Amino acid sequence: MVDGSFALVEQGLQVAQLRGRVLAEDAANARSPGFVARDVDPAPELTDRGLEFAAALHTAPAAGESGTIEFTMGATAENSLRFRALADQERAMLREYRTVADEARR
Repeated sequence: MVDGSFALVEQGLQVAQLRGRVLAEDAANARSPGFVARDVDPAPELTDRGLEFAAALHTAPAAGESGTIEFTMGATAENSLRFRALADQERAMLREYRTVADEARR
């Protein structure tokens, strides 16, 4: 297993956490006059350290109070699934690290 893959999962989790906060702010401010909903997408970048993920903030495709709430509900569900998948991947990787460490001690 490559150490970089663990870092990518961690970065993905951080982006999902940020997206959750942004979506919560969208829902909380949906009734504010002139409010424009925002969203966050993972933005892969190839750097001198390899592939990394950053967060790209953009205007959400939602208009009005009900549009913002509807978009936020759907995006929150999708984000929850993405976060859960990444957390499951991280747990699997940690189990693999533990197995390798246990084998090395024998």
